[in-house]
Amino acid sequence: MDYQLITSDSALQRICEQARTRKEVALDTEFIRTHTYYPQLGLMQLYDGENLSLIDPLVIREWQPFCQLLQDKNVVKFLHAGGEDIEVFLHFFNQLATPMIDSQILAAFTGHNLSCGLATLVKQYCGVELNKNASRTDWLMRPLSEEQCHYAAADVFHLLPLAKQLVAETVAAGWMEAVEYECLLLVHRRSQILDPALAYRKIARAWQLSIPELACLQKLAEWRLNEARERNLAVNFVIREERLWKVARYRPTSLGELNSLGLSRLEVHSHGKALLESVAQGNLAPEKLLLPLATTLFEQHNYKEAFKEIKKKVQLTSLTCGLNSELLASRRQINQLLKWHWQPKSTEQLPELITAWRAELLASPLQEILKKY
Repeated sequence: MDYQLITSDSALQRICEQARTRKEVALDTEFIRTHTYYPQLGLMQLYDGENLSLIDPLVIREWQPFCQLLQDKNVVKFLHAGGEDIEVFLHFFNQLATPMIDSQILAAFTGHNLSCGLATLVKQYCGVELNKNASRTDWLMRPLSEEQCHYAAADVFHLLPLAKQLVAETVAAGWMEAVEYECLLLVHRRSQILDPALAYRKIARAWQLSIPELACLQKLAEWRLNEARERNLAVNFVIREERLWKVARYRPTSLGELNSLGLSRLEVHSHGKALLESVAQGNLAPEKLLLPLATTLFEQHNYKEAFKEIKKKVQLTSLTCGLNSELLASRRQINQLLKWHWQPKSTEQLPELITAWRAELLASPLQEILKKY
């Protein structure tokens, strides 16, 4: 397995132009995201079936050739578990890989677990055991070690032939259109930028708060997300989620009260005034302007019964169509369906369980179930 390090703009242009003459390429990224909000890109891998390239993003300055490859609709880009790769492309290049096929999604439609790892698939299909020892190393370090380079190159070197085999199996099973739809859904979800005003919906146990407390949490979570993005810090490195919830729960009005809630001295010193201002803003928020919290769904009458009946129908359908029940309907998708049913004024689009390929399998029986609730 021979690879080349790409450390100049001219070399990048050459390999991207070569890749655009191919029908398919394999892509991967290596990055660090331990303390930062945004990923820190350390390496990109590209394999077009002939040229195996490791692209150094720390020295390349002219990215137009790579962006043109990402946009080239005549070249399929294979990723594996590519959600974070999509975020990397969006953040660094403001581009999506189009068209993109995720080999993990392909694997799910050919009888494998939903989260089947690349190493497992490569061993099964290619008879090769990937060495994953370098996966958690420092990708910003220079020079990269031989072990790091070999690890990074091996991923895309084996991903391309693996993905082609999975595509053949998927086409034979009649699920390729569904795979393409799921890949589009993945891109859509990962390209959505969270509105800071809705960040409170991501907080665990938010549903336990009263309306006034929830108003404070909304302002607190909005402030935290904006702070994280501005300073490029992971949100929990601004202030931990459980402490943010506690501030919303008790709505302190002084630094002394903040101290009594168990926040660290550093947190109070750095963010005390901002936290108190957010609480004050939440206290002034008119109740009619508060957005509904998705997790209040769990308090809906007959929620558990409806969820269980839908889950049972999904499992029965899974046996007849041969697909994993979690692929057919995840917990998130079932909750999305029930929310749409019980909150018809929602501006959300039709639930995923009754659209596209799932509609053919599930729409009619699920709508019959919903009539009972």
